[in-house]
This record gives sequence, structure tokens and C-alpha cells, in this order.
Amino acid sequence: MSRLLSVSVPDELLEQIEVMAGERGQTKSEFVRASLREQVLMERWRDLQREGRALAEARGIGPEDVERIVDAVRAERA
Repeated sequence: MSRLLSVSVPDELLEQIEVMAGERGQTKSEFVRASLREQVLMERWRDLQREGRALAEARGIGPEDVERIVDAVRAERA
């Protein structure tokens, strides 16, 4: 099911959308839908990264520990 979403954009952004959509052989709607999907995925990814950092911090794991932990897990699985 699709629903209509009306969004106002500045003229210069609309011009960029039209150019980029045309370069990709897409309609403006297809281009904007794809852009919104990508933005949603990026936001989800950032949320997961924040959660991971918080969990690591709570467990006392810092960036310097990651390589050692990855090596240990790989060794267990080998």
C-alpha cells in the first residue's frame, strides 16, 4: 500500500532532485523514495552503533580492545 506524503522543499533542492533523478532515469518520486529508504537505514545503523558503544562502555570495552576480542572469537570458532 502506498500513501501520499506532501513535502515542501526549497527551489534549489528541488532542482537538484530533478537533475539527479534524471541522471538515474528515475522519476522524482522514485528518487525521493529511495533517498528516504536510505536515510531510514542510516538512522537505524547509527542507533545500533550508539547501542553497541553504550554496551561496550558498560562492560569496560574500548576501541583498543576490539581487535583482541575479534581475534579471540575467531580462534574459538576455528
